[in-house]
Amino acid sequence: MIQKIIVTDDGTAVSDRAIEMALEIAKGLRAHLILLHIIDPTEHPESALFENDKELIEKAKQMNLIESKKDTWEERVKRKIQELSEKKIDSTSECRTGSPVEKILSFVDDNKADMIVMGSGKRLTGVSKIKALGSVTRKVSEMANCPVLIVH
Repeated sequence: MIQKIIVTDDGTAVSDRAIEMALEIAKGLRAHLILLHIIDPTEHPESALFENDKELIEKAKQMNLIESKKDTWEERVKRKIQELSEKKIDSTSECRTGSPVEKILSFVDDNKADMIVMGSGKRLTGVSKIKALGSVTRKVSEMANCPVLIVH
C-alpha cells in the first residue's frame, strides 16, 4: 500500500506537473506527500575548489548561492504546501544540499517512501535521449527501491 510519496521539485513547470500528479495519487490513497528539493552545489562553476586565496572567495560565493536557492525554495514551498493543504492533502517538505541522485535515494530510503514522483527534466528527442542516460531522473528510476513515476 502506498502511504508515503516523495515528489522531487526543482521549481520547473514539469515539477509542477509532477506535484499535480502526486496530489491526485495521494488524494485517492490518503497518502502523505513530501516535496523534496535538492540543491546541487556542483552545478555552478563558482563551486570549484582551488588551493589558494581564491578558494575562500569561491566557497563564500557558493554558500551565498546555496542560501539564496534555499530562500527561493522556502518561498515556493510555502505556496505549494498551502495549496496542498487547501486540497486536504497531508504534506511536508525538505530541502537538502548535495549530489541529487544520492540525496534523493538516501532520503527515500531513510523515510521509507512507497513511491517517488519526478519530472522528466528536459523534453528530449532523437539522439538527445541517448545522451540523457546520465540524468538524475534516469539514475533514480534505475536505482530506487520503490516505484518511480516519471511525469512529462
